[in-house]
Amino acid sequence: MENLEKEKSVKRKKNKVLGWFFDAFVVVAIFVAIQMWMQRDMAGGEAIDFKAMTTSGENIALSDYKGKPLLLHFWASWCHYCTFEQGSITDISKDTPVLTVAFQSGSTIEVAEFMEKKGISSWVTIVDEEGDISKNYGVSAVPATFIIDENGKIRFKTAGFTSEWGLKLRLWLTSLLY
Repeated sequence: MENLEKEKSVKRKKNKVLGWFFDAFVVVAIFVAIQMWMQRDMAGGEAIDFKAMTTSGENIALSDYKGKPLLLHFWASWCHYCTFEQGSITDISKDTPVLTVAFQSGSTIEVAEFMEKKGISSWVTIVDEEGDISKNYGVSAVPATFIIDENGKIRFKTAGFTSEWGLKLRLWLTSLLY
């Protein structure tokens, strides 16, 4: 009788653990499905080159960054989620080329003032006042980030908040695999 009770107890524990794994699988599957839906219109393949002026007055082109992996980050001054990523983007920019695009956030002067106020004036930022660059990349919501390899191909893209370690992992995989 005692052995039967032990077997039932072990079976209940196994079922409970299997239930937790199933629940975790469902949560991950929903998260992945949402991410895929959010990224459905974002550009892939060869990164679309553009020329623009930074907030510091320098003329640059995306093609200037060929030869190293690049983090291309779209953000907006009015985006509350973008605020959460500011520290991560700043940290990553210390070791990796980062180009940010201020999406419909006002004029160059307004964006530069906002960046100064938020302590992110060290970012290399271009102002996409009309949203043309964002439109070419299929960005309709921010934050949005693209990891571009040394040959100018988009290897990873994300929409919505992304952690610093998640971005660093994608950059590392890009430099390792491509």
